[in-house]
Amino acid sequence: MEKINLQHKTKPKNGKGEIYWFENENIGLKRTLFHRFYIPLIPFDSGLEYESQPLDTEIVFEWLKLDLTDPIKLDKLELTSTAEDDTEVSIYVGSAHNPCDIKKMVFNKIDENRFRVECSLLIDFEFEGVAENEEFNFSTEVELDTEIKE
Repeated sequence: MEKINLQHKTKPKNGKGEIYWFENENIGLKRTLFHRFYIPLIPFDSGLEYESQPLDTEIVFEWLKLDLTDPIKLDKLELTSTAEDDTEVSIYVGSAHNPCDIKKMVFNKIDENRFRVECSLLIDFEFEGVAENEEFNFSTEVELDTEIKE
């Protein structure tokens, strides 16, 4: 398998964050507060012949149950995730949602609702047979929408 080599092909644009309530009695999930982040990438050539180039995609961090006393205060927050937890992180490349593990993700406040995010991801491109797994390290800014969605 080839390597996508994201680290040398693209960089993140500024992202956005959301806070939302979700519950599902069918699976026993009580009303829970989650965070979601979208970090778009500068379009790049994935090197995959069967995919339109340049590829326009984003990294999506979903179902982040942060258990913060104030869901807007992300300053100094440090996250990790594994394939075994309920956090869903993925990037759409090679016509597949490729799961990611957060090796380390740190939020530092810039101003009221804007944060500098330093992140190291392990992207499981082998999960769908797209390419070799790889690490992607980046830094960007994220604007948090402070309105909590129902």
